[in-house]
Order: sequence, then structure tokens, then C-alpha cells
Amino acid sequence: MSEQFHLSRLQVINWGVFDGYHDIGFGPGGALIAGASGSGKSSLLDAISLGFLPFNRRNFNASGDNTAAGSSAGRRTVDKYVRGAWGQRSDGGTSQVMYLRGEGTTWSAVAVTYRSNTGRAITGLVLKWLTGESRSDSSSRYVLGDGDLSIEDVCNRWAAGRFDASVFKDTGGERSDGKYTRGERSDGEYGGWRFSTKVESQYLAQLYSSIGIRSSDAAQQLLGKAKSLKSVGGLEQFVRDFMLDEPDSLARLPEALKQIDPLVEARELLAVAQRKRKILGDIEAIQVRYASESSDLGIIDLVDPPMVRAYTDHVRLRECPAQIEALDATITQLDNEYADLTRQLNLAKAEGDSLNAQISGASANVGPLQAQVTAAEAQAEEVSRRRAAFEELVTAQGIDVPDSADEFWELREALTKQATEMLGKLEWGREASTDAEYAQKSARILRDNAAKELKRVEQVGSALPEFAVAMRDHICTAIGVDPGELPYVAELFDLRPDQQRWRVAVEKVLRGVGLRLLVPDRHHAKVLRFVNETNMRGRLALHHVRNSAGGTEPEPNTVSARSVSDSSRTLAGKLFLVNPDHACAAEALDVITAAGDHICVDTPDVFARFRRAVTDSGLYKESDRVAVKDDRRPLKPSEYIYQGDISAKLEALHTELAEAEESFARARKAADDIAAQRQQWRDRAAACRAIYEQFPQWSQIDIETADGHADRLREQYELLLADHPDIEALSARAEECWTDIQTLMTRRGAIQTRRDDLDSRRTQLLELADRLSPPAVSEPATELLRRFAAELPVTLELLNPEPHRDALFAAVRRERDQLTESRRRSHEELSRIIATFDTSFPDAIPNDSDDLDERVHDYVAVCRHIDERELPDAYDRMMRLITEQAPDAILTLHRVAEQETRRISEQIDRVNGGLSAVEFNRGTRLTLRATPRSLAAVSELTEIVKAISRRVAEVSMGDKKAILEQYADILRLRNRLASTAPEDRNWTRDALDVRNRFTFDCAEWDVRTDELIRTHSNAGDNSGGEQEKLMAFCLAGALSFNLANPDSGDNTPVFAQLMLDEAFSKSDPQFASQALEAFRKFGFQLVIVATVQNATTIQPYIDGVVMVSKTEATGRNARPVASVATKTITDFTALRKDLACV
Repeated sequence: MSEQFHLSRLQVINWGVFDGYHDIGFGPGGALIAGASGSGKSSLLDAISLGFLPFNRRNFNASGDNTAAGSSAGRRTVDKYVRGAWGQRSDGGTSQVMYLRGEGTTWSAVAVTYRSNTGRAITGLVLKWLTGESRSDSSSRYVLGDGDLSIEDVCNRWAAGRFDASVFKDTGGERSDGKYTRGERSDGEYGGWRFSTKVESQYLAQLYSSIGIRSSDAAQQLLGKAKSLKSVGGLEQFVRDFMLDEPDSLARLPEALKQIDPLVEARELLAVAQRKRKILGDIEAIQVRYASESSDLGIIDLVDPPMVRAYTDHVRLRECPAQIEALDATITQLDNEYADLTRQLNLAKAEGDSLNAQISGASANVGPLQAQVTAAEAQAEEVSRRRAAFEELVTAQGIDVPDSADEFWELREALTKQATEMLGKLEWGREASTDAEYAQKSARILRDNAAKELKRVEQVGSALPEFAVAMRDHICTAIGVDPGELPYVAELFDLRPDQQRWRVAVEKVLRGVGLRLLVPDRHHAKVLRFVNETNMRGRLALHHVRNSAGGTEPEPNTVSARSVSDSSRTLAGKLFLVNPDHACAAEALDVITAAGDHICVDTPDVFARFRRAVTDSGLYKESDRVAVKDDRRPLKPSEYIYQGDISAKLEALHTELAEAEESFARARKAADDIAAQRQQWRDRAAACRAIYEQFPQWSQIDIETADGHADRLREQYELLLADHPDIEALSARAEECWTDIQTLMTRRGAIQTRRDDLDSRRTQLLELADRLSPPAVSEPATELLRRFAAELPVTLELLNPEPHRDALFAAVRRERDQLTESRRRSHEELSRIIATFDTSFPDAIPNDSDDLDERVHDYVAVCRHIDERELPDAYDRMMRLITEQAPDAILTLHRVAEQETRRISEQIDRVNGGLSAVEFNRGTRLTLRATPRSLAAVSELTEIVKAISRRVAEVSMGDKKAILEQYADILRLRNRLASTAPEDRNWTRDALDVRNRFTFDCAEWDVRTDELIRTHSNAGDNSGGEQEKLMAFCLAGALSFNLANPDSGDNTPVFAQLMLDEAFSKSDPQFASQALEAFRKFGFQLVIVATVQNATTIQPYIDGVVMVSKTEATGRNARPVASVATKTITDFTALRKDLACV
């Protein structure tokens, strides 16, 4: 037979109206707690509930009507029991609760003792106390002990010791009245308080484990509900209210709404931000325009005719030198042309005079003419030679040789400009040339350094930087030790071949540790002295290697041991010792393990999970508030120091040297190209200058004119030598000479006139430059007038500026009028925006000043804040809620409802397991059946959930239509679930209270044939008594199954106590007897509260009676207190007879 516990003893101290200590015994056959109405019967049942049920299952005063008006105000609580609330007094419209222990510190104790059929006993003690004048929030202590333990003495000592729990650890002895305190049980064996806590759940877990309640949740639910079984209704209601707990889907509804409500708030915040942004519109652009217009208007209002005059005078003064310089160049060129024409005119005149002399016969002497011919031929030969030199220079530059004077002067001007341009390019390109030369030099230095570093590493055989090796060599030479005895930490490690991904992180994070010089204990003092006395020319970190670390295996639980066994996830775990036999290896391992204890992670998003962490890019979490990444300079493979095998470093250095060679070759080619280009520009400028400097006049290369003049003189000479000269020919030639003379004189006169005009203008400009001294014009005004002047069709004439001045001032006036109107419109627009914002959002006004210019900046700041923070944050929050939190809450609620639906079927199966253990009627068994039914609310909820689930992916990708539809569905569902309208509450109950998804009935089966005999339901033909028996049988079956020992073959409950608070008080005695008989069949110990008048029906099912009585509350300072007395059935029967006679 399985072990079964029953209530054997109840002890209370200061519980409700039970003032002081009360000790009540119970037999295994059950007990009736009887007494007059209001005497305190239910208080004892509530005390038992306090001792073995959690707070949410106790259901104090289960027989009371909690639905009556005002019942919540008088509802019983633990704190009221502690204070001893016994009634309520109303006086003058005020109501006051009356307490037995209403003042000062008070306390209560309740102990329940459960004894098994094997003699084993467990006592649970619950202590509650209130300090001062408090009426709520009592403190608690829960104690559990082995054996039937008395509590009076130990509780008094506990209270006297200011509620010190240490009394439950002290041993006790037997009291003078024969009861037993801690340390001795009532059966004479040793026992005592073994567990003490302030947490109710821990106490109950220990108690349930001791008395064998395994399925505690289901058992607590049924035991708590059985207590309130005062009057049963139909089977459907009974199963839903007493056998099935409120489903988790319904209980989770408030939490789900809390998860959904932030979405509504976020959507409202987003809508508010969007409305704000829409109202503010282009306020920032308008403000910028308004500020610009105000600034320009402020400047333009200062512009008047004197300022325009001063500005134009400044422009005239600035442009004078350039025009003067241009005039000088033009005048010089005109002087050259004038001199050239003068020479040609003189030749023509000489030739004309000679012709006239020949014609008149005034001179027969050919000597002068012969001298002219010789001179003309010599001049023609010189011009021809210079022409050849000119053509050679011009042709070498790829330029066409000019054939006329106009072409010559045009070429000369073009060559002057070209030479100036080339010289300008040389000047402008000087910086680029310097940069190219510097880049070439830098590339050469890098190449040389790479070659030098490669040679050094090949010689020293270490991956460390040169300065580190030099400092160590300096130290070792001074103290006379081998460098191998003083390794750097990095020299003893290398990266594991399969962890190359973490190379950058190792080199960045652990670089400082790697450059720590390990100094053995025997050299430490000498090294310290030397370093102290010597300038090391750099930073040096020394690490003292104590003797205990050298050459030893890591001890258990040390840093080294942990690094060997549990460091694969850390940065240090990515390294391995290349020389584990070195005397400093163990210390180096400790150093690396301590410095590199960062957990290696893929993303910084998980930094919060670890004390220290690092990513493969070198970002590492140093503490809860500090994360570091050092990207001050790129880390090259040739600079890696954690390379115990230097072959990888040599390979990196070879690669770096090759890259440096290529970089140097590219830099040298770029510098050579720039130098060549500059030389071309230099040669071109020199050639251009050579041409126009060596050949300043057209006459110097005009071979046609020179040859023509020599030919004509030669013809004259020949005619003169002839016997009969041709007078007509000489006359014709003389006419031609005269025509040439007139043409040359006309051209020379025009050049002289133009030169005089230019010289006069030059003189006027020089006088103007000396005369002008305009007042200063501010830089903003100058910039403004310059902008206007650039758009004018009238150019500025330096010697006649008035038309330009008039046009400029007219443009300023037009602009002033336009700016005034535009600024007015901008002001009105800003005022409208601000007024609309203030009206729409009076609580968000950033500045209520009357000065628009002052206010607008704050509104622009609000607009920027909305764009940069408010809108993105609101949108991100809404998207996070609409893609994650709100759908998850709804999907979880639906999933829980489906799980609860399946759990109901499982609960029914468990109940049927208990029902099948006991016959319902002779030869029959009872089965509870749950038949699913279709509810429209369930279908609608499922469709909404499916739609929400389908859209999750589209919403997460930002589909606006899907977002709007998702929000509409979630909002519609949320409003319906949260609504208090009757139709919505009914819909919510049908959708989430999965108990409504079934109809319940009971089938009675023949044990031998499994034939269905009868179906019991609300609509059946059962009488009331049969119905009560049916439901009591179902409750007993469910309890027996949940309280049965799974290791035994029967369904006897391991915990027999079953409390009923005035159950069946309104039922027919026959029907009540049938229901009570059902509980007895299943083996329960009934603890029933009832009045003496209703005891007749209950008496056959108990073996003892607890009589409760209470003194009358007479007088203003009355103290109605209750008392108890236990009676046997015989004594109780005699008492009832005596009462009947009275």
C-alpha cells in the first residue's frame, strides 16, 4: 500500500479571533468543523490553507459571497487575520475595521502537521508579523520540520527575540505540559526544524516533496477549488470552473496588450512627428533664404550713389595699371611700325629723287646710283639671310612662315602670348614638380628601408622591431648575458595555422604585451640597475620572471592551466607556444592568457554578454563602458611580431620590397614625365622669345621689298648706262615711286595718329591713377556690387564711368525693391508656419518670444531634430514593434491558446485515469468527455493571425502597403481584445478562453462489456442528487489521479486532506450523502466546515468534530475571541441531542 499523508494537527497563535495559542487534532477519517455562523469555522480552514497552499490558491472564506456589493472591502486577507479583524463599525458616515490586535507590533503563527500511514510526520510552520501601526505588507517566515512538533514555546522565543530565525536552529526539550518543542517529537524520536526561508515557493516545494505531491500545479488548483465547492451547478460549469484552470491564453491577454500598446503609442508618436514635419515644411530653406535676403537687404540699404561712385573708382584704380601696361606694349609696337614705314618712305623718296634726276638729265654721273645699287643689294642679301634664319626658327616650332606684315605682327603677338603662357605653366606646375620629386625620394627611402629591414631580419633571425632588438642587445652586452635568455613575449608565440582570421586582432590588441621583455629572476636586479642608469632611447617594459614560473608545469586552477584547457574562445587561445621548453615559457603563457582573455566574437552586438570581448577587426571591449580600436596606422604583414617562425616575416618583407621597388619605379617615371613636360614648356618659351626678340620688325625679313628695291635701282643703273635711256619708263617708274610715297605717308600718319591717341589715353590713365583716392567700401558691399556689375550690359569705361555708374545704381535700386518684397513674403511664410505649429502643438513650442528672427532658429532646430532623431527613432521603433514585438505577442497568444486547447484534452485524459480506478455505480465506470465545437471568434482570430504572420517578411522589407495593412489588422485586433463592450468581451472570451471550445459530458460504461450505458450532461435526465454525485465523483477522480503515487498500482491519493467550506449546505441530504460517499471511495480525509444543524448528513463520513465558539461582542471595548474543543462522534451526537431538547 502506498504511503498516504493526512492532516493530524493544526496549531494557531493569534490567528484572526483565535487569540493566543490553540492546538487542534484531526483523525485520518476526517473531521467536521462546526459552530455557529460567524464563530470562526472558516478561519481555521483558512489557517490550513495558509500552511499548505500558495497565495493564489487559498481562497479565504470560500463560503462567503464574494459577488455581493461591498464584499471586496471586507474580503479577508492574511494581514487582517494577523491584526485580528473581527468586525466593522460605522459612525457618522465613516467606517472603521475593528481589530483584536490593532496597535503596535503583532504576529501570528500557523502550523500544520501531516502524518502518514507509516507513522512519518511533517510539520510546516508559517509566521507572519506586522510592525508599528501597519495594516498591510506583513513580513513572513516559513519553517519546515520533521515530526509532530509543537510551536508555542519556540514561537514565543522567536517573537521575544525580535523575530530572530536563529531560534529554529536551537535544540529544545519537553515542556511541563507534556508537549514537545524542537529537538524532540511527540513519538519520542529525535526530530526538529530543518528548513527555514522567507520565500513561500521554496517552503511549499519542500513541503510538497516531503508529502509526495508530484503534480503540484494541478493538485493545488483542484485542492483550492474543492474548498469553495459550496454549491454545484451544471456539469459544464462544474468542469470549467472547478476542474479546469483559467487557460494561460486568457491570463496572458493583459501582457499581450502591454506588448501591443507600445505599437499604438509608437504609431501615434510617428504620426505626431510626421504632422510636425509637414507643418514645418521647408522652414529651414525659407529661413536660409530669409536670412540671406535680410543680410543682402541690410547691405543694399547702405548702398547710395557715393558708395557706387567709390566702388567704381576702386575698380578704375585697380584696372588702370593693366590698361597702362597694355597701352605701353601697343605704343611700342606702333613705334616699331612707324620706324619701319619711315625707312621704307626714305628709300622710296631716294628712289624717286634719283628717277627725277635721271629724267631731267641733271646728273650724268652714275657713281651715286651705283653706290645705291650696291647698298640695296647688300641690304637685300642681309634681309634674305635673316629671312632664312627666321624661317628656320619658325618652321622648327611648326608655325607657318608669315607672308605679309600683318601676318608678321599677328605672329609676333601670338608668340608673345605663347611664351607668357608657357612661363605661367612652369610657375603653376612648380608645386607638382616638387611633389613628384618628393614622392620619388620617399619611395626610394621606403625601398631602401625595406631592403635594410629584410637584411636585418635575415641576420638577427627575429620578427621584433629593430628598436626592440637594439635595446635588448644593449642590455645583454652591458650585463654579459646571451640575448636568448631575455626573450620578448612575442618571440615565444605564433598564431595557430587555422586561426589566421584573428591575426589583425592579435597584433593590434596584444602588441603592447608582446613587446614586454621577460627578465629571469637571476638577472632582474642587474637589468633594473642598468636600465635606470641608461637612456634607452625608447619605451621598454620589463617583466620579472620569478623562479617559480620557470620551467614548471602549470598548476591546476592557475591562469596557465585554464589557458591550456579552456581558452579556445579567447584571443590568447589563438596563439601557441613555439618554444614551450624555454625557461620563461610558463610566465609568458600566464601573461598572454591574462592580457588576451577577450572572448572572440563575430559582431560587437554581443559585447554585452561578456566581460571582455574582441572582433576580428581589432575592436575590443575593455570594460562595461569602454571599447577600443587602434587604426592610427595600417598594420603591414611585415610588422607582425607574433611569428615564432620568421619565414613568414621574411616572405612578407620580400613582398614588401617588391612592392616598394614598383612604387619607386612608378614615382620615378611620374617625376621624369613631369620634368620632361616642364622642359618642353621651357624650350617652347625660349624659342618664342628668341623669335620675337631677334626679329622685332617686318622690314628685317621682308625679302620681297628688299629685293624689289634692289631690282629697281639696278634697272635704273642699267638704263642710265644705256645710250638712249627710256624716259617714259623712268617717268612711269617715278610715278609709281610717288604713289608708294603717298601710301607710306598715309599709313605712317595713321599710325602716328593712333599712337598719339593711345599716348594721350595713357597719360590720362596715369593722371587718373594719381588723382583717384576713393573712400573704403566694405567687403560685403563690394561683393554685392561686383555681383551686380557682372550682370550689367554696360561695361565700365575708365575715363567715362558715368553710364556704368548709372546702370549699376539702377540695378541696385531694382534689387532692393525685389529683396524687400521677397523678404516680406518669406517673413509671412515663416510667421504662418510658426503660428500653425504653435496652434497644433502648444506643448512643444520651443520659443515663445515676440521676435521672429530669434524664434525661427529654434524652430529650424526642431525641424532638424525631427529629421535627424525624432522621425528616424519613431519609425525605427514602430518598425521594430510592428515586425517583432506586436506580431510576436499576437502569435504567442494564439499559439498558447492552441497549446491550452491540447492541454485540456490532456487534463481530461488524466481525470479519466482517476475515474477509471473506482466504480461509479455497481459494475460501471465513468468517463469524462470533451467534444470540440466550432466558434466564429476562434476562426476569425486564426485568420487574423495567419494574415499577420504572412506579412511579417514584407513588413520587415519596408513594403508600405504591407505595413499599413499589418498595422490596421493589429490595431483592429487590439481594440477588440481591450474593449469593454459586451459583444467584444464575448468575442474575446470565445477566442481565448479555450474551455469554451468544448462541450463536456460524462459517459457511463459497463466494466465487463465496455458498452455505453448512459450519458450524463446538463441536458440529461439526471436528478439534482445524481448530478451532484456525478460532479463530486469527477472532482474526486481528478484529485485522486493528480495526487496518486505514479510508482504504485492504485489510485489512492498520497495526500488525503480535502477541505470543503460548507459544501452541499443547500443540497438535499440524500444527494449530499452520495457526493460525500464519492470522496470516501477515493480515499480522501474530509475536513468540512458546517453548522451544527447541517451535521447530520456529514457525520457518517468523519471520525471527529472540532467545535468552535466565540464570545459575544458587547460594549465599545469588547474583545470577541474564539475557542475550540475537539469532540468524538459519540460526544458530538450526545451534544446534538441535548441541543435538540433545549
